[in-house]
Amino acid sequence: MDNNGILALFDIDGTLVQGARCHYQAFVHAVNKFYGMTEDISGINYAGKTDPQILQEVLEIGAVPESDIEKNFHACLEYMVSYYQAHVHHENIRALGGVRELLGELKNEEVLLGLTTGNLEPIAHAKLGRAGIDDYFSFGGFGSDSPQRPCLVKKALERARDLYGYQGDQVFIIGDTPRDVAAAKPFNLHTVAVATGRYSIPELEKTGADFVLENLEDVDGVLGIITGK
Repeated sequence: MDNNGILALFDIDGTLVQGARCHYQAFVHAVNKFYGMTEDISGINYAGKTDPQILQEVLEIGAVPESDIEKNFHACLEYMVSYYQAHVHHENIRALGGVRELLGELKNEEVLLGLTTGNLEPIAHAKLGRAGIDDYFSFGGFGSDSPQRPCLVKKALERARDLYGYQGDQVFIIGDTPRDVAAAKPFNLHTVAVATGRYSIPELEKTGADFVLENLEDVDGVLGIITGK
């Protein structure tokens, strides 16, 4: 790999894969076990948020005292991971259209592939494994690293440098939410927003993303954006 080549950092949910019921159930069971919460949390907008950020919001909705939140927070996240890993094999997680081919072509072009996802790292890899595309990703920035999404981008960049000696400046963030785009801006990275999640093309265009796509199915077109070929 060219150490000054291209780095592509992908979000997971709504960008690479579809199917998050088990992840939602992990939240439900974890907050019930550690905080006794039974409130309906299905109405929360999870898009683009990190797992720790979502958990904090859920517990605040349940009016859990801050001292209790802090006491069990990490144990609750660990239980979420255990629950997810034990049940993900029941879930129909699928790679979105064009994704599998795109990842293969990017690998052939020696583009360095990584993740920037709010998922806790073990959940991220279990989810991608279920979709059959985990082998493309060996590093990234995860919800395990920080509740704040820009910190995930920073961590992914650091790992690209530390693990692969990456020193280039052609870095692309690919995601389906305004939060993906906003997280890239402090680092002056290229942004590709895809309308395969809950946000429409007009909503994503308002973010100022460099490229806004309906999906990743036009593999040659996406390759052209990322590789310039």
